[in-house]
Amino acid sequence: MRGLIVSLLLVLTAPAMAMSLALAKVERAEEGETEQQVCDRALARMTEELHGSLLSVIAATDAYEQRRLAYRDQGLEESLLDDAYLSQLFSEKPEVKGRRWTGSRCSVRARYEADIDALAVRVPLPMATPAPAANSDNPPPPGVDEKTWELFSSSRDRAELSQVFSTVAALRVQIVEYYAMTGGWPEDLASIGVAPEQLVSKRIKRAYLLKDGLLKFELAGRLAGHSLSTWPTDVGVRGVEWQCTTTVNMGPNNFCEQVE
Repeated sequence: MRGLIVSLLLVLTAPAMAMSLALAKVERAEEGETEQQVCDRALARMTEELHGSLLSVIAATDAYEQRRLAYRDQGLEESLLDDAYLSQLFSEKPEVKGRRWTGSRCSVRARYEADIDALAVRVPLPMATPAPAANSDNPPPPGVDEKTWELFSSSRDRAELSQVFSTVAALRVQIVEYYAMTGGWPEDLASIGVAPEQLVSKRIKRAYLLKDGLLKFELAGRLAGHSLSTWPTDVGVRGVEWQCTTTVNMGPNNFCEQVE
């Protein structure tokens, strides 16, 4: 898996500044993934990297500095300002120019153009008197509406969960190989030669392999308190299909069924 972003920054007329980007992203298919799933992931990660690049450029503007100082004066962390910008950049998408599928990899090419000065003022300056704290564990930054913030947060959670799937995909391969060799599903991680502590990471607190090939994960980091479950079904000539459920709020474009 690799990605490439080639950028060209053009200063037009002071103080206006425009950005023109040529982007490319390559993603490798995991076990059981379709062309559409792999290409969608490539585009999603390209978009995430684009937003990071835009934020880096915005952070060099006077508008960003003005807001950073205003946040500091109200005792707000700069990271909250960055999240406010990222929530406003959520609607910024690259224009896809082409994609290529090799059977195991998807390559996506795109372009993006934007007025950086316009993007830099999307986040409002906070009011002189801070607004009352919202009744939420994750209230939006000053001036960011709750719906936009909720969409951004669910998108970020979805991106975090997608990172867990590199581990999930590897385990799925081992489980299917075990099934092909023995005719039955493994009942624990030791059956496929994996120790539970090998799977612990900044995103995974614990992992279990239970009856009928059911994988369960207790998540960590940003997704602490949430879980993910995935299990196989033998569908005959079509091989093995996988289902998954999660307690993570996946937003409108979920790749796992959301459960309570």
